[in-house]
Amino acid sequence: DAFNTLVSSPAAQRGLLVEIEKESLVPRHTIGLSSTDFFEDLKTLDGLLKEDQAAYILLRRYQNAQDGFVAVTYVPDRANVRQKMLFASTRLTLVRELGAERFRETLFATTKDELTAEGWRRHDRHGELKAPLTEEEQTLQGVKDAEAEASMGTTARSSHVSGSLSLPMSEAARQALEALSTGGGDLVQLVCGDHQAAW
Repeated sequence: DAFNTLVSSPAAQRGLLVEIEKESLVPRHTIGLSSTDFFEDLKTLDGLLKEDQAAYILLRRYQNAQDGFVAVTYVPDRANVRQKMLFASTRLTLVRELGAERFRETLFATTKDELTAEGWRRHDRHGELKAPLTEEEQTLQGVKDAEAEASMGTTARSSHVSGSLSLPMSEAARQALEALSTGGGDLVQLVCGDHQAAW
C-alpha cells in the first residue's frame, strides 16, 4: 500500500525506506521530494540509515518514466548475520512482488557513502564501463573481429569507376535483361568483346 502511494505521488515522494520486522516487510519512512534533482534528495538518506540496520530503499530516480524506480538493498557490514541473510535472500522477491517492470535498476550497498550523490555517480560511471573479459573471452572476441573483417572481402573495396558504365549492347541482350527483371527467366549470360550476347 505504501509503495502504491509512492507510485501515485510523483510530485510529493522521492522514496520509501522499508525494513524487515518479525519476517514481514514494514515501511518505516517516506522520503519526500524536496527537489527535482535526484542527487540533492539523496542527502535525506544519511539521517535515516543506521550503521547496523539493513533496509530496502525504493527511490524514484527517473521522474516521469514507468520504470523510473531504483531498488536499493542496504546491508551494512555491522548488521547482524541473520539480517544480512534475510535481506540478501528476499531482495529479488521484493522487486518481483512490487513489479519488476517498475525498476530500471537495482543496487546493493554496504555503506552510507555509496548512497550519497558522489557514491551514486561512481555507480553510474561503473555501469557505463564495458564488462571486463576473461582471457578466453578476449581471444574469442579477437577471432570474431578477424572473421568479420575477413568476411567483408571484396564488398569493402570501393570502385574507382563513376556511377555508371556505358557498354554497347544488342537489342536481344537488352530484352533478355528486361525479361529477367520481370521474372521471365532465371539466367542471362552476357559476353563482352566481338561475340554476341547469349542467354
